[in-house]
Amino acid sequence: MFLLGIDTSVKRGIVCLGEKEDIIIQKILSPHSSSQRLLPSLDILLKERGKKIRDLEGIVVILGPGSFTGLRIGLSLAKSLAFTLKIPLVGIPSFDVWVASFPGQGIICPLLQAYGGKFYTAFYKKDERKVYRKSKYLFSAWKEIEEKIRKRFPGQKITFLIPEEYKNLVSKIKLTDNYSFFFLEETAHLKTLLKIGAKNVESGETDDTFALAPLYISSPVIKKRGK
Repeated sequence: MFLLGIDTSVKRGIVCLGEKEDIIIQKILSPHSSSQRLLPSLDILLKERGKKIRDLEGIVVILGPGSFTGLRIGLSLAKSLAFTLKIPLVGIPSFDVWVASFPGQGIICPLLQAYGGKFYTAFYKKDERKVYRKSKYLFSAWKEIEEKIRKRFPGQKITFLIPEEYKNLVSKIKLTDNYSFFFLEETAHLKTLLKIGAKNVESGETDDTFALAPLYISSPVIKKRGK
């Protein structure tokens, strides 16, 4: 199954082509360039593999949380292609993919810098067989996250998943013996993204092309231009 994978949830967007969970080719976009580079990058990848866009058999796209503009751009392209080519579309929350690709187990907390000193996050539990999301998606200050940890997981070890490009987040966190950090390589989750997408396409668990929407956890910030 020849799939297109799109992730524009963070600063450096990624587009890839794959056969089920095997990545054939990928391209990392320069920061904040998804609007200009996403479609041209896809065209380049297809040409490099001697493929045409109509060879695609499905599309899997990250829904968020993450960059407001990036999510809108990535999902808009995914929906347009799925509609035009009449192929299945699968949307997956970014944190679900991060946790599924993490090699460890236990209580896991994906952490992504938002704005206003706050973070996007959620709490998961992962064992040998399954991943369970234990909270709703959150848009919270660090003190609020710590308070939730104390109340819900007292004395338990917490692993924070942080993209490599956001390593500086660690400096903003009050460290304890119960906290550990795992830095996600930019493309490490792509195989998991493709694997989940292929499984959903094969089982018929696909999304409505028109109804699928970005996973926004907070309202966008509208900056006013100075006069």
